[in-house]
Amino acid sequence: MKILSLCLSPGLGGLELYALRSAVQLSKNNDVHFISSPAAVLNDHLQKNGIRTVHLKPLFRHLPIISAWKLAHIIDTFDIDVIHMHWGKDLPLVSLAIKLSNKRPAMVYTRQMQITRMKTDFYHRFLYKEMSLMLAITNQLRDRCARMLGDNVGNRVETLYYGVPEPEKTLTPEEITSRRADLGLTGQDFIVGLFGRLEDQKGQHLLIKAIAQAKQKGHNLKAIIVGHEMNAGYVDELKKLASELDVLQNIHFMDFVEKPQEIMQICDCVLLATYMETFGLVLPEAMRCGIAVIGSNAGGVPEIIEHDKTGLLFDPKNIDDLEKQISSLSNDREKLKRLAKAGKEKADTVFNNEQHYLRLQTLLEQQIKD
Repeated sequence: MKILSLCLSPGLGGLELYALRSAVQLSKNNDVHFISSPAAVLNDHLQKNGIRTVHLKPLFRHLPIISAWKLAHIIDTFDIDVIHMHWGKDLPLVSLAIKLSNKRPAMVYTRQMQITRMKTDFYHRFLYKEMSLMLAITNQLRDRCARMLGDNVGNRVETLYYGVPEPEKTLTPEEITSRRADLGLTGQDFIVGLFGRLEDQKGQHLLIKAIAQAKQKGHNLKAIIVGHEMNAGYVDELKKLASELDVLQNIHFMDFVEKPQEIMQICDCVLLATYMETFGLVLPEAMRCGIAVIGSNAGGVPEIIEHDKTGLLFDPKNIDDLEKQISSLSNDREKLKRLAKAGKEKADTVFNNEQHYLRLQTLLEQQIKD
């Protein structure tokens, strides 16, 4: 099968990383090319993974005629069977390119972001006409897409949960102690890990405030905040906040890391503090490491975490509730172990990486036009 993976997003978050991982996995059994933006942060990772990449910078996103001609030429040159796209802003480009190509490949759109408004007008009917299948990453998103897009998708939308790999390396207790020591942390510290782009909606500031609140109650919590700074100076803003709240010494900041599951293993729990996360990939990643998780009770997160069974949920943006949930784990190690064990059992089955990509392979093959 000849697949064209396409994502022109310039960022490097869950959406872009899933596009990368999908291309890497699918390339094991298929002929895969990737279309990315020339300035995309993703390009270095594509190169490191040996993914054949073509750069394309679309002009006039709502009606990118010139770029669509270029993409149509790429489709025909590589004799593409199916386009696997990821970013909603690329939909006009892909739809036009399919119409202009001789090959007219199938299009499968993995929808990872929430849909916020009705899209049943003529323009969107035109855009979605060429789509063979939409894959929503949660049941909540699937139902919302069906409602907001109406006849544009009809019965061409189904759920495919993310799959995540088990950790490449399981750290020994000695390695955990050593890695903690490298960060100035001890085995007695209770460490909360937060992984994701550094920006307001990801909620890093909520964790800082929760740690400050816990400190006022006599709980000396620590945190590792990992992620790429989206706007220059935002890390300094977070450090200033932590300093003002007298918890800067409790927070360790790290940039984007290639193997987050290794850092997760030195944490006691992993937090997803986003206001409204469609899925929350870091949660099953941590669960597969055997680490307890806490997530905001919104979006698709409740499909991952069943409160007090496979993890804990807190009210979005509610610092009091967030501090309460973290402290409940730091004060009860048996509860921490119970949730970590149940979370791993769920993630190893429901969010299994191998099963996910086998299903994706089958779905892509089913859409190929004769």
